[in-house]
Amino acid sequence: MSNYWNSKKAPFDEAKKKITPLVVGATDSRFWIKNGGGTLDVYAETDDTKVSPWATRLPRTFLGWVVIMFNCPTGYIGAFLDVQEREDADTSW
Repeated sequence: MSNYWNSKKAPFDEAKKKITPLVVGATDSRFWIKNGGGTLDVYAETDDTKVSPWATRLPRTFLGWVVIMFNCPTGYIGAFLDVQEREDADTSW
């Protein structure tokens, strides 16, 4: 049985900081690194989702985190991942 979920993980911020140079070397596209709740989710944008934006693969695990590489269409990161709630936004609904 895999020990991925029970392994000791470095804090997310540390893992994100240390994997960023690897991501920069793996893609020329815009990217985003997210805590997937036990996984290190790495998104890279591409104009054609049938063509991978990744030049090389990232390690399967990194500092105790399982790394999952995602391809997403151009604009996805700005629309869905890199967003912050506005202070005046009514989120009560």
